[in-house]
Amino acid sequence: MIRSLIQEAALSAAKAHCHAEVEARHVLFALARHFRQRPECEAFLPLAKRALEPSGSWYETPVMSDAAATMLDTLESDAAGISALQQAFQTTGDPSGGVAAGTQATQVDPQEAGQVEEATEVGSDDRESIDDILGELDSLTGLGHVKAQVRKLIAVVQANTERERAGLKPVMPGLHLVFTGPGANFTEASRSDLVAGYVGQTAIKTSELINRTRPGVLFIDEAYALTPKVDVDFGHEAVATLVKAMEDHRHEFAVIVAGYQEEMTDFIVSNPGLRSRFKTYVDFPDYSPSELAEIFEGMVRDVGIELADGALAAAENLFTRAAEKQDFGNARFARSLFEQAYARMAARAADDGSVTLDELQTLLPEDIDDNLSMLDEESPRIGF
Repeated sequence: MIRSLIQEAALSAAKAHCHAEVEARHVLFALARHFRQRPECEAFLPLAKRALEPSGSWYETPVMSDAAATMLDTLESDAAGISALQQAFQTTGDPSGGVAAGTQATQVDPQEAGQVEEATEVGSDDRESIDDILGELDSLTGLGHVKAQVRKLIAVVQANTERERAGLKPVMPGLHLVFTGPGANFTEASRSDLVAGYVGQTAIKTSELINRTRPGVLFIDEAYALTPKVDVDFGHEAVATLVKAMEDHRHEFAVIVAGYQEEMTDFIVSNPGLRSRFKTYVDFPDYSPSELAEIFEGMVRDVGIELADGALAAAENLFTRAAEKQDFGNARFARSLFEQAYARMAARAADDGSVTLDELQTLLPEDIDDNLSMLDEESPRIGF
C-alpha cells in the first residue's frame, strides 16, 4: 500500500518540478513528506526539498527511472520506507544519487536541518507551494477524478503565469466551482451567514460577507439551503447578491458552493445567473469498499495499532455489504467502524479486571463489528 502512495507522490514531485524522469530523489522526497512527523525523519524533508532543485523544462508526464522503480520495489512496509530515508541521508547525505550538485556527504545535523526548513518556508516560491499542495492531495485515498480536475485548474493558472511573463494577455477562466458529493464538512459560510430574518437585511448581510472575503474565496457549505422553499424565503435575495458580485468582481472573488449532487442541481437551476456562472463541477464520488478499507487501515496504523490476520479482510467485507445501502461511501463510516473496533478491543482487554498496554496493540477480526446498524446512524446527510 505504501508503495503506490509514494509512487503517486514521487510522480507529483517530478511533474511539479518539470523533470523528465521520476528519479530516486523524487521517491525520497515523497518518503520524507510522508514520514515528516516521525521524530527520526523530521530532519530529512528540507534536505529532500533542496535535492529537487533546479527545476527542469519538461511539461509531459515524467517516465519512471530504473533507480526509482528499484527503490519503490523495496517499500514493503513503513519500516522499509524509513530505512530507505535513513540510508540515503545519514549515510551519503545525497538523496539524488549524485544528480543534485552541491550536496555534501555528511551526517544530518538536526539543528541545521531545522534552519533550512525555516528558510524554505519563509522564502518558498509558488512552485514549491504547488508541490506541497499536490503532495497532500496525492496522499489522499482514491479521488482520482478530483485530483485530475485540480491538476487541470492548476495547469491553467501556471499557463497564465507564463503568458503574463511573456507579455501576453492571460486567458481568465471562471473561478467559481461546484463541489458535489459526500466529502468533508466545510463551514466557511452557510445559510445563516448570508440570510437575515427581515426584509432588506439579507442583501446587506451577504454584501458584508463578500466584502470581507475579497480578494479571496468564499466557500458556501450546504449551498442548496439557499434554494427558496416558500415565497417568504430570503434565500433568493442572498443568491441574487452573490450572482452580481460573482460578475462584478470575477477576477478577485471566487465562490465555491458545495453539497449533495441532487440538491445542488436544484440549487443551480433555481437562478439563471447561477447556471451561467458556475461552469466547473468537481464531483466527489463515494469511496469504494477497497478504498474505505485502505482508509480504515490508515486510521489504525496512524495511532500505532496493528491489525491481526483477518481483521482488515473483515472490515472490507463489511464495507462491501454496506455498499448496497443508500448514501454509503463516506469516510465517516470508516471512522465509526474504527472507533467501535477500538472500544471492543478495550473492553476485551478489561475483561480480566486489568488492562495492559500489550492488550491494546492489536485489533482482532472479532473486534470488527459486522452489524450494519451503525450505517443507519451515518445516514443523516449533514454538511458537504
